[in-house]
Amino acid sequence: MAAVTLNISVSQEQAAWVRSRKESGNFVSASDVVRDLIRREREKELAAIESEFARMDQRDGADGPEPVEEIVTAVRKVRERFLKSYAPDRCA
Repeated sequence: MAAVTLNISVSQEQAAWVRSRKESGNFVSASDVVRDLIRREREKELAAIESEFARMDQRDGADGPEPVEEIVTAVRKVRERFLKSYAPDRCA
C-alpha cells in the first residue's frame, strides 16, 4: 500500500510525547509512533466488534430479534461512530 502524507497539528505536550516515544528506541520516526497508535486503536475497535459478535453467539436460541437484525444494528452503530470520528463532514 502506498503511503500518504498527512500534515497534522498537535499541542506542544503531544509533540513532546511523540518525540519521547520515538527517542525511547522503539520507533524510528514520529510517523512510526502515529502509525502504532492508529494500529492499536483499530485493534481496539475490532476487539469491540468481535466481543459483540461473541455475545450474540452466546445468545443463540434466546428470545429477541433475529441475529441478522442484531448484526445489522451493531454494524450501523459502528459505522456511525466511525463516520463521526473519522469523516465528520459525511455525517450531515
